[in-house]
This record gives sequence, C-alpha cells and structure tokens, in this order.
Amino acid sequence: TDDRDEQHIKEMAAANNPAVAELLRKQDHAKAIEAEIMSLTEVLDNMPGKPGVKGPLVDREGFPRADVDVHEVRRHRNRIACLQTDHVAAMKEVEQSLFALHQATKGGRVSVQPLDSEPSGPNSTPQAAAPSHEAAPQQQQEQAAAVRGEEAFAVVDQVSDSSPASRAGLVVGDRLVSMGHVTREEISAQGMGVLSGVVRNHEGRPLAVRVMREGGSVVEFSLTPGPWAGQGLLGCHLSPL
Repeated sequence: TDDRDEQHIKEMAAANNPAVAELLRKQDHAKAIEAEIMSLTEVLDNMPGKPGVKGPLVDREGFPRADVDVHEVRRHRNRIACLQTDHVAAMKEVEQSLFALHQATKGGRVSVQPLDSEPSGPNSTPQAAAPSHEAAPQQQQEQAAAVRGEEAFAVVDQVSDSSPASRAGLVVGDRLVSMGHVTREEISAQGMGVLSGVVRNHEGRPLAVRVMREGGSVVEFSLTPGPWAGQGLLGCHLSPL
C-alpha cells in the first residue's frame, strides 16, 4: 500500500542518514504534541455546556457557569497552553534539523538508495549511496524530499493579496507537502478537514509549511494564521490532489 511504501522510505532513509533519523524523530515528537492538543480541544468542544477553548466560564452576572465543570475546563485549557509552548519549541527544533539536512543536500551529502536496488553487502558500494557532485540543485532538493518520504496532498489554486498566506510566500501552483504535522498520510486517513483543526489551533502562532514548486524544488516557510481583511485565517484555497 502507499502507506507501507512511505513508511519503508522513511525507515530506509533513517537507516542511511543520521540527520534524517533525527529529523523524523523530532517531527514525530511535534506530531504527538499536536495530536494531544487536538484531542483536548475535542474534549472541551464536547463537554457539557460546550465551553471550548475560549468560551466564557462565567454567566452574565459574573458567577461561575452552573452548566460547566469550571475546574475541569481550566485544567484542560492550562494543559493546552503548556502543550502549545512545547510545540513552538518542538517546531523550532524541526526547522533546525530541516535546515541542517538542506545544507547537507546542497553539498551533495544526502543520497537516496533506489527501492529496487540490490541489498548492500559488507564490501559493496552502491552507486546511489555515493555523494553526487553532478546532481543539479533542483535534483538534490527532489532527493531530499524523497528521503523524507514526502508527497504533496493539495495544490494552491488561489491566494488573496495581503492575506496571511500571501505574506508568508505561498503562491498559486504550490503543492502542499506538509502543514504542521499534517502530511498526505493524515489526509488519506482523515480527509482535508484535519487541516481546519491545525489552522485553528495555530491562530496567531507560526505554522511550519512545506511546499513543492514547479520542477520539484522544495520550499519551506512559516505561516501564521490569523484574521485579515478577507475570509478565513489563511486567505488561500487548496484543492486536494
């Protein structure tokens, strides 16, 4: 299956390159934090009184709401606040690892062993495992994406001027590889709706985004969802691939 192939690529890449292994470990850590945030958010949205993450805990007279377990709500909200702080730190570590990996890629030090290649013996030196000094930068970027098992899951077909997406550098034609912890794997399992929760949880906070552009080049940047003159928190439209 596609999921098994993707997992195989990740395992192979991690085994062949310590930098990739470290990146995947940090991405998994950030993903676990976001999953807990989303789980707690769902709990708050479905508790009696549906207080949500930001709903009031007092009535019009200023007394604690009788239909809400105020203590439990505050406990969950405090946990979410702590997790959001942890997530910011985790994403910074991910970005640092991505930068280090890209630097290695530019220097021709990241290689990809084809899935159909013969297993490497003690005395064998597969050509794919050797540093490639002839590969063009664009090819190296495509290799870096393959190393991480990345595959685009949506294409940007509209970006509004002066929107958060526009300010971050998103352009029409970009193919979305990841947004926060969301990748094609999550989209295949949960649908495009999973992005809404991620965007909502990052309102006012930077969200790591990776896209592929025409020719296969990989671009990454920070996108901060938030209110602007138009609708939504991003100001762009995505169509699933």
